[in-house]
Order: sequence, then structure tokens, then C-alpha cells
Amino acid sequence: MSWFKSSLSLFALSAALLASGGCGIQSGNTVMTQGTRNDPVMGTAPSTGEYALYTATGLNAIATAKVRQGDPLGFARGSDGHWIAVAGEQHFDLPHGTAQAYWKLQ
Repeated sequence: MSWFKSSLSLFALSAALLASGGCGIQSGNTVMTQGTRNDPVMGTAPSTGEYALYTATGLNAIATAKVRQGDPLGFARGSDGHWIAVAGEQHFDLPHGTAQAYWKLQ
């Protein structure tokens, strides 16, 4: 019975870490984070490099962009309310219902 309890505890801990982890389990250094209920976060790239776009539920980048220091980097709202990720001159539409998105310097 203790094996079952240990397995169940390990499963619960793993599920909690995955559910809350988001930006912590993806590679790179988080530069910009956008939450669903927040105002759009827009800034500039802190350094030249390749930036990867992640969502909270994905382990793999959904887009990458080469950006120069000072280029626009962040998030905007589309006319229908969905999120648009911005990196320099590039724009990436995020699926409706995206809970969080992150730009990470690789």
C-alpha cells in the first residue's frame, strides 16, 4: 500500500509542477511574459539575439525571431481580442484562449 501512496504523491507533485511551471521548464531566459487578464506588455529587446515564443502549456517554441537590441518585443491585442506576439517587424497570432505566453532569449 505504501508503494501506491508514494506513486500517487509523485504523480500529484509532477502534475502540480507542470501546471504551474510554464516558463520555468522551457529553455532560455524569460524576457517578456503576457497573462490573459493583463494589459498588453510591450517593450524592447534587451539584447540582440534569437527569441523564442512559448505558451504556458507547451514545451516547444511556437515561433522564433531574430531581434536586435531595442527592437519592439512583447504582446498586443488583435481587433477580436486575441493575443499577438511581436518581435521586431514580425507578428505571431496566438490561439484564442492562450493563458500565458513568454518571449525567451535563447
